[in-house]
Amino acid sequence: MTEDELQTRVLTNLRAYRKKMGLTQEKLADKAGLSRQMMNDIEGRRRWLTKGTLVKLVNALEIDVHELFVPASGESPQAKETYELIKEKAVAEIKEAVDRVLAGI
Repeated sequence: MTEDELQTRVLTNLRAYRKKMGLTQEKLADKAGLSRQMMNDIEGRRRWLTKGTLVKLVNALEIDVHELFVPASGESPQAKETYELIKEKAVAEIKEAVDRVLAGI
């Protein structure tokens, strides 16, 4: 995956969640504590998300951050397959870590 493809995926998902909530760019910006111009620049691909901005947006949208990185329905089957493999590995690692912590209690 290229940086451009990642940016496209994140912004496509961001826009979809914003619209699903019935929010305009301006209303999401206000809810997230961002300037309206910044929100317009982000969706217009003139500005990339910082970690802080990303956190503000996912909190305003009331979603988990990983949801912005999920392959969109129009992406290639390979992208979806790669995402599923990564997700499975991450879940397995989290379960193992939790088991280790619980075993130490």
